[in-house]
Amino acid sequence: MELNEWRDVFVISYSIAGTIAFVLIVLFTIVIGVLSVMTINRTRGILKNNVQPTIESVRQTSESVRGTVEFISDYAVTPVVKTYGTVAGARQFIVVLMRLGRSRKGG
Repeated sequence: MELNEWRDVFVISYSIAGTIAFVLIVLFTIVIGVLSVMTINRTRGILKNNVQPTIESVRQTSESVRGTVEFISDYAVTPVVKTYGTVAGARQFIVVLMRLGRSRKGG
């Protein structure tokens, strides 16, 4: 075979290999795209079916805790603080009266 014939064989072989490579690259791109779309859809389904109800449950629980804290604050903590404040004020009043009584006796 002459050099021109070898050149033609290599050009034809290269074009066939390039065409096959192009087709394979296109097929792999399509397969990867389809798999990516399927993965995204499955992830959305998992988020919708599993994570969203869990978040809703956490929200309801936090609202329940908030209500419980408000109830405890209104009916337990606030009266105790008011009572303690009144008792502390009465003690201080008695201390002041005792000081006044001592100063009058001593002075």
